[in-house]
Amino acid sequence: MTRIPPDVLAILRQVAAHHETGRQRLHLVPSENRLSLAARVPHLMEAAIRYAFPGPEGGGENWAWPGRQDLVDIERAVAVRLGAQVGARHVNLKPVSGVSALTVALSALAHPGDAAFNLAERDGGHGSTRSIGTRLGLVMKDLPVAPATCMLDLDALAQQLGGGPGPPLVYLDAFMCLFPLDLAGLRDVVGPDTVIHYDASHTLGLIAGGAWQNPLAEGADSLGGSTHKTYPGPHKGILATNDAELAARLNEHASHFVSHHHPADVVALAVAATEMDARGARYAHTTVANARCLGTALAERGFTVCGEKAGFTDCHQLWIDIAPLMDAEQASQRLVHAGIVVNAIPLPHVAAPAGLRLGLQEVSWAGMGAAEMDELADIFTAVLRDGQDSHAVAARTQALVEAYRPVDEEEQVLRVALAAAGVGGVV
Repeated sequence: MTRIPPDVLAILRQVAAHHETGRQRLHLVPSENRLSLAARVPHLMEAAIRYAFPGPEGGGENWAWPGRQDLVDIERAVAVRLGAQVGARHVNLKPVSGVSALTVALSALAHPGDAAFNLAERDGGHGSTRSIGTRLGLVMKDLPVAPATCMLDLDALAQQLGGGPGPPLVYLDAFMCLFPLDLAGLRDVVGPDTVIHYDASHTLGLIAGGAWQNPLAEGADSLGGSTHKTYPGPHKGILATNDAELAARLNEHASHFVSHHHPADVVALAVAATEMDARGARYAHTTVANARCLGTALAERGFTVCGEKAGFTDCHQLWIDIAPLMDAEQASQRLVHAGIVVNAIPLPHVAAPAGLRLGLQEVSWAGMGAAEMDELADIFTAVLRDGQDSHAVAARTQALVEAYRPVDEEEQVLRVALAAAGVGGVV
C-alpha cells in the first residue's frame, strides 16, 4: 500500500517522467549545467529543512538556532574556497539566485536617486536589471556599446560623462556575452570613485577555472551572480569583493532581502566548489575550446555564426543567426525532436527577431571534446540545413548522450528514494 496520497503519487510520476525525458536529451542551454550526485544528496538531508546563519566574519553561530555549527562551518569553508577561486577576500552566500544577488548589489552599492549605468537589453543586458534598479529608486542609464563588436564604446561613455565624475555605480550585467569587457579601460573612464560591479552569472565557472577575465583583478570592485551556469553548482547566488566596507554593505542588504539562504544549497555548493578545485581548470578551458570548435565547424557548413571575425567566442556561449534558413523557434523545435535543447532568443544586434544561443558548458563538464563538436555540427546540418527528419537523426544524438551520461549510481539513488516514498518503477 502506498505511503502517500494518490495525488502526490501522480506528481512524483510526472516529475519522474520529466527526469527520464531530460536524461535522453543533449542540453546546450547556456544557463544550465549538471549537478553531481554528491551535490544533490544534501537535499535529502536535514540541511534541506533547517535554518543556519553564520554570525559576522569570525563570529559564532546565530543564537536562535543552536546546534547548527556544522552547517555554519561548511558555509564558512566554502566561502573561503570560492574566494580563492575568484580572487576575493570576502564572499557572501546569502543570495538564493542570480537575480537575488543582482537585487542586493543594486540596493547596497548605490542610493535612491543615484545614476547607475548598465547594459541595455538590446546590448545583452539582463532584462531584470533596469526594472529592479528603477524600483529601488536608481536612475538607470545605458552603457554605450559599439554595435559592430558588442563591446563597450568607452569613447562614447567618456563623451557622455563630459569630463565630470563617473556615476556612483556601473553594473555590468551581460547575460548575452561572447567576449570579455575592457574593465581596465572602463575604470580609466569612470575614475576611482565609481563602484564597478560585475555580474558573473554566466562566466563564474570560467573565472574560477582561469579561462575568462578575472573581474576583481582587472578593475571591478565586486562581483556576483548565480552558481549553476558555467559553475556546476546548485541554483544559488554569491557576492564577492576585496573591499571590506563594500562587503559589510552587501551583507547588511542581503540580510534584509534574504530571510533564509538554504543550507542544503550551501552544502551542495561546497561540494561543487571542491569538484571545481579538482577539475575546474581543465573543464573551463575545454568549454571555451569546444565553443570555438563548434563555431568553426558550423561556419564551415554554411551557418551564420556571430563573432566569426574574432574567433566566434571566448566563453561558453555561441550565437547562430538562423534566419537565413528558418525561424529560430522552428529551428529549436526541430532540434528538440532530434534530442537537442537550445535557446531561441533575441541576439544582440542581429536583425532577426531571434536566433539560437548555445552553451557548451554542460557537455564539456560531461567530458565531450573536439570529435563530439564535429558530430554535433553534422547533426545541426542534417536537421537545420539539409532538412532530414529530426526523429531519424535523433539516434545520433542518443549515441552522444549515452556515451557521456553520468554513471548509474545517480539513478540507483533516485530509485531507492522513490521506493522509500512509496513510488516504485517510475524510472
